Amino acid sequence: MIDTLKQIAGMKAALGVNAFCYYFKRLWLIGRLLPEDIYSRYGLKKGLTVAAVILRQLADFCAKPLYLLVFVALPLLPALAGGRVAQGQGAAAMVQILFFLNCVLGAFGDSQIFTVTRDKVVCIKHMRLNARSYVQGYLAFKYLPFFAYYLPWLLVFARLLGGTLLQGFFAWLMLLSFRMLGEAFQLFVFDRTGRVISRSMAYSWAMIALGLAGAYLPLALGGGWPLAAVLLHPACAALYTLSGGAALWYITLGYRGYESKFHRSIDLNFLLATMLKSSSSATAVKEVEMQEKDAAVPRAKEAKLRALRGYSYLNALFFARHRRQLVKPVYYRLAAAGALFAAGVVFFFVNRGAAVQLSRNLAARLPLFIYIMYFMTVADKAGRAMFYNCDKDMLRYAWYRRPQTILKNFRIRLVRVALYDLAIAAAVCLAAAGFCLLCGAPLLAADFLLFCAAVLLLSVLFTAHHLCLYYIFQPYSESLKVKNPFYSAVNLFMYTLCFLCLQIKVGGLAFTLAVLGFTVLYIAGALALVYRLAPRTFRVK
Repeated sequence: MIDTLKQIAGMKAALGVNAFCYYFKRLWLIGRLLPEDIYSRYGLKKGLTVAAVILRQLADFCAKPLYLLVFVALPLLPALAGGRVAQGQGAAAMVQILFFLNCVLGAFGDSQIFTVTRDKVVCIKHMRLNARSYVQGYLAFKYLPFFAYYLPWLLVFARLLGGTLLQGFFAWLMLLSFRMLGEAFQLFVFDRTGRVISRSMAYSWAMIALGLAGAYLPLALGGGWPLAAVLLHPACAALYTLSGGAALWYITLGYRGYESKFHRSIDLNFLLATMLKSSSSATAVKEVEMQEKDAAVPRAKEAKLRALRGYSYLNALFFARHRRQLVKPVYYRLAAAGALFAAGVVFFFVNRGAAVQLSRNLAARLPLFIYIMYFMTVADKAGRAMFYNCDKDMLRYAWYRRPQTILKNFRIRLVRVALYDLAIAAAVCLAAAGFCLLCGAPLLAADFLLFCAAVLLLSVLFTAHHLCLYYIFQPYSESLKVKNPFYSAVNLFMYTLCFLCLQIKVGGLAFTLAVLGFTVLYIAGALALVYRLAPRTFRVK
């Protein structure tokens, strides 16, 4: 098993390093730091592989407290502050939430044994590794860091939520045991029926519904945590620990069908993964592809189009013919703004005093709207439509990749897409205005005006962000699959930054001025980066 574990870890690290080298060398200026013969310099690649393994472990270690913070601590904070969770019951609430999210949804809703990966196909089908040894090594590769990194953080969070170290340790035993029970259950069902039950849509949605309802309904209803008392009892802890140990023995040593049956599972999973991947790509294409009726430009716009020349005409024609693909997501977001207003109305009638106080201090909630406006933008979808219906064909010509051409198209598109996002931001401001009128708050107050200014600026900022990433990284293949890991990494960084902004306590004038300054600097930087970098990176993958 140890040798198999080393092979799996080495293969994953090598694939990751090769991908990193490929995309790093394509970056402007710093890409030259890697030598041209990097792929044949095994000593350097070995060093990078070791660094990649260390960074991966650090990322996994840091991901555990982030998970506990997002899915456990943050949902509990309002209940703890409002007294709906009794003093000293925070740890019990954590255990019950983790039971439904990790032990029900995570353990029984998915399986690492039957997870579809290319390296699994390579190891079993091509390298002809022993199926039992591979499963043992793969489970060790996945679960040893998983449980090792969870233990200290569960102890920390148990103490922070008013519990004991023993409660944190029991929570860890619970996660470990039920993960093994879930794997054993999936393997048992596969052995008896030949089906991977986690691939059933009905089963998956049932697990999702059960997991989310069990985790968060008690919070919404203000109920207690009776299940946690049972799960934290020493007798129950001993029972599921012994059951988990038995499940681990069954998975690693007891099951005798790996050599005869596991290969069929690999074939089925790989085929299914290919189908799902193709289906996802087809869905992305379907969302942005043109229909015959889209080619017809409304007569009211024909006169305006005739007056334009060059790239102004090209982009105006593009937006005229793709109004359906671009306006439809705008409608969905306008509906979301309406739902936001409806939620405000309900809040007013449920707790009028708190609603009035909120209406007079909207600017204090601006950090939350950073998170909201990040998801409200349509610039990301506009970029996909631009690439699939225009740029992927035009980029074959060198003159289309000249710096002046790229910069001009970027400016035109930035203004046009920003108008869509500004319409969404205006709807959010109207929803806020309706809420303020309902609560009797003045609309001309400085607090409300600063709130609206910040929301409008955020819409422009995220428009510039998504378009800038599109031009600098151009992440899409011709089938709209995202092929650039740096694009995904930067988007993840921005998402994390927006989430961290929820902790900002500053609102009002200071916040609005900060957003204004950051937006101006970001757009200026985006223009410079697009002009310098895009001629090299804005290509068809």
